[in-house]
Amino acid sequence: MASWRLSLTFPSLLLLLSLWVVEAHTSRKLISNNEQEGQNISHLLKDGEFEDPTMYMFFRINDLKVGTKLPIYFNKNDLQKVPPLLTRQEADPIPFSESKLNFLLNHFSISKDSPQGKAMKETLQRCDFKAIEGEYKFCGTSLESMLDLAKKTIASSTDLKVMTTKVMVSTQNTISYALHNYTFAEDPKELYGIKVLGCHRMPYPYVVYYCHGHKSGTKVFEVNLMSEDGMQRVVGPAVCHMDTSMWNADHVAFKVLKIEPRSAPVCHFFPLDNIVWVAK
Repeated sequence: MASWRLSLTFPSLLLLLSLWVVEAHTSRKLISNNEQEGQNISHLLKDGEFEDPTMYMFFRINDLKVGTKLPIYFNKNDLQKVPPLLTRQEADPIPFSESKLNFLLNHFSISKDSPQGKAMKETLQRCDFKAIEGEYKFCGTSLESMLDLAKKTIASSTDLKVMTTKVMVSTQNTISYALHNYTFAEDPKELYGIKVLGCHRMPYPYVVYYCHGHKSGTKVFEVNLMSEDGMQRVVGPAVCHMDTSMWNADHVAFKVLKIEPRSAPVCHFFPLDNIVWVAK
């Protein structure tokens, strides 16, 4: 029987080194085995079809069963391109608000009209937005602040646990990060009575995580996926947002799943550099 090698995710590495511390329906087109790596990942929409493989993270709740096949994209983490992780002592003195954007652009020597400048603005806007009804959210500018805010939001430190997406291959193989067809190798395991915070790394000169969750109406699952060629396995969390009635009608998930906005649950997997905090 082949042994399997675990690919440590970026957040897993951070936690170890620091010492503290969602077209994704079966009806959508499955990809060919001849798809090559190095696909264009620019955000394009052509003839109603998403060409950005990162959109292949959403799925419908009815897909959550053994045997369902979905095209999914788990992107590679290039640690050499990851911005620095600041300590709280380093991060706290730096303003973090869109109102201070001009100061921040000058501080980091970034042009306002550059892709990096525009990404900074979008990140600050998202972090400044008020939470919608029934939602809790925050942005963590250091690992300490993210941990403290997660504890304050959903649990005490003794109850708080981390889940991340992990890619495993047999010892004789290397991991492929292209868009692949995956099948649920077993029925997903629902985690009952769980509060969850999904934390997504945002584009910024240093590591910033946008964390959000809902006070009710979210289901959390542990999933076990196998690639179509049987060469790699993916295990990790998946979340289903059961009530999308308060979501922006233009949310990309509705377009990807081809469903009426705010009419049905939306589920998604998590990229490799995301952190999911769960607590009873």
